[in-house]
Amino acid sequence: MIKSAILIFSVLFCSNVALAQLDGGGSGGIGGGGGSGERAEGSPMDVGGKSDHLDEFDRYLNNAKDKNLKSHPKFAVLFSQAQNAIVKNDLKKTGQLLAKLHEIKELNEYEQSRLHLLNYWYHGKQGDKVREYESASKLLAVGAGNIDSHAFVEAGMRLLKYQYNNQDIGGAIETLTSLRKEPTSQTELMSVVGAVKKLDDYAEQKTDIVQKITTDEKGNWSTKLFKPNFLFSGVGGEINTMEFNCTNKQSTLTYKPDSVMVIPEAWGACIMKVNSKPNTTFNFIQLQQKPV
Repeated sequence: MIKSAILIFSVLFCSNVALAQLDGGGSGGIGGGGGSGERAEGSPMDVGGKSDHLDEFDRYLNNAKDKNLKSHPKFAVLFSQAQNAIVKNDLKKTGQLLAKLHEIKELNEYEQSRLHLLNYWYHGKQGDKVREYESASKLLAVGAGNIDSHAFVEAGMRLLKYQYNNQDIGGAIETLTSLRKEPTSQTELMSVVGAVKKLDDYAEQKTDIVQKITTDEKGNWSTKLFKPNFLFSGVGGEINTMEFNCTNKQSTLTYKPDSVMVIPEAWGACIMKVNSKPNTTFNFIQLQQKPV
C-alpha cells in the first residue's frame, strides 16, 4: 500500500435536489407505525429534477489531492481511466475497466467506496435502477469519510427516497443512519424532517409493524428485513416465492399461506425479494416478538 494521488469525484447537483413531501404539512410519507392493527402506508417523496441524475452534474471532478488516503497503484490507474471514460459517456470502456477493478482482491474501504461509486454512476447511466441502488447501498456502508461529501450525500438521499417510496423501512432506516455519519447531510435531511421523524419512530417502536404493499408490474417487491419474524396477510393476487440475500446465506423459499417466517440469527442481515403475480397486494407484518 502506498500513498497515491487519486482524483476524487465531486458531485454538485442543481438546487432542487432537496426532497419535498407530497402529503402536505411536512408530515412525511410512511404513516402509522403503531401496533399490529395499523397500516404503515407511504406517500412518496418528490424526486425533483430530471430522472437521469448523471446528466445534472454542474461539475464532474474535483482535482484536489487527498494525501491521507491510500490505494494500490493498479487500482489508482484503472480508477482514473474508468472515471475519465464515464465522464466521456463511454459506457463500453467503463464496463471493461470496472470488470478489471472487480478482479483486484482485498480492496480497502477507500478503494471499495470508489468502486461502489463508479458502479452507482455506471448503472445509473445504463438505466439499471436495481443495480444502481444496490451500488448506492454498498457505497453508503463504507463511503463516509472516504469519498467527497457531495457524492456521498447525493447517493444517500437518492437511495433514501427510493427506499422510502418503496416501503423499504429497514433499508431506509439503515440509509438514514449512514447519512448521519456525514455532517453535511443535515441540510438535506432537514428538508424531509417529517419522513426522518417517521423513520426514527419506526426504529424506536416496540410493537409490530404493518405495511400495505403492492408489488410492481413485474410482481416484485424488495425490503431489508427490520425484524426477523414476519408474515403476509390479506393477499390479493398470488405470492410465489421469497428470495433472501443475507450476509451469511442466500436462499429461495416457496410461499406458504398463513405461516409465520422466522429468519435464523446466523443468516445475518437480510434483504428479501417477493416474487408474485403483477400488482399483488398484501399486508406485510414484521413481528416484535418471536411467535411461541
